[in-house]
Amino acid sequence: MKRIITAILSVILSLTISAQDRTPMDKIWEEIESITSARQDSKMKINHGGGQLLYVHNGIVGKDFLCSTDCEVVTSSYENMTLEQIEAANERNRKVFDGIFGAIRHQLDSLMEFSEESYHFESHSHGTDTITYSLCLKNGEYSVAKIKANDGTMFYAEALETVFFNYTASPKACGKHIRGFGTLEYNKRLPLPGGKSYYFDKEPYLETIKPLLKQKGIKSWNFKWTQSDDYDIDSNRYQEFESSERVGSFGPKNAGQALGTMYFIPREQEALANAVFTSIDSTTLHYTEIHPEQMFRYSYHVKERVIQYTESNNISGLFEGTTGKGNVSTRVLFGITPKGYYVAIADVENNFCIPKEWHVLKSFVDGKKEYVKGMKPKEVK
Repeated sequence: MKRIITAILSVILSLTISAQDRTPMDKIWEEIESITSARQDSKMKINHGGGQLLYVHNGIVGKDFLCSTDCEVVTSSYENMTLEQIEAANERNRKVFDGIFGAIRHQLDSLMEFSEESYHFESHSHGTDTITYSLCLKNGEYSVAKIKANDGTMFYAEALETVFFNYTASPKACGKHIRGFGTLEYNKRLPLPGGKSYYFDKEPYLETIKPLLKQKGIKSWNFKWTQSDDYDIDSNRYQEFESSERVGSFGPKNAGQALGTMYFIPREQEALANAVFTSIDSTTLHYTEIHPEQMFRYSYHVKERVIQYTESNNISGLFEGTTGKGNVSTRVLFGITPKGYYVAIADVENNFCIPKEWHVLKSFVDGKKEYVKGMKPKEVK
């Protein structure tokens, strides 16, 4: 009963705090999600230093219509679909895309009325489309600094709140169908009281979430994922890694390590997994509200993004706290496979590479693998 009450309180806490953190982009992405029935955006709250809290909300939008054998340069049908099936699919996609772009344009046009400054440009010629919105919703202490790119896009440097939308589309090789992609981005900069940022204090934070993982039905094991600077990440990227996060030009080219604990909940324990994910998510969000001065990166909607991949192996970062000089951090990740649900907590240094078999590996050291007892995949020899 205590566990159920904790989960309920966590849900209420999550809903309350999320309402405080809503951005002007939330309504747009909610409309897009209702049209596509899938989440396609990424929303983060970040303290990278400098005494500022950043809210970043963005995503990719676009359209890509299918070609058929009656198109020039196309010699085979798409996945053996008939011409009628392809045109029917294109018509369904056209309605989806029209709904998405209608929602974006309506909301951005509305926001322009309340912007301190805005820029809107469109060009439509011979099937080629360009649409650009740049909105400065809120200035800083001084007049906004404007930067005009070569393509005419306006950027508002150092503004406290901005929205950008850039989209281009053009005919495919067949000349009949269109392919186009764009980005929709929201940025909010909030100066913190005192104007300073501090390294993340991981121990008080971990004390709030580790009890949630010490429940009956949750199995755990320690893991070690490391690679030396002699191990070539790039040449092994597609064969060995689910993802690889590089530290940049000032860090080691390949060296990195992640030492932590993996928590596993079997697929049949869906209710338990949902309660654990929700509690960790809301507890983490609450911690960042109490300690915004500590350096961190929190990602909203990770639970929903992970859960939608029920038949594949997927793992995503919920939280990263910068714990010291250099590329040192504490990470919390949510994962899912057909076997079950996972929470990974790790101390990371330098490059952060996640092996493809992250869910069954006890260690990965320069490509050499050691599997968790009783969880080695049958196809692995």
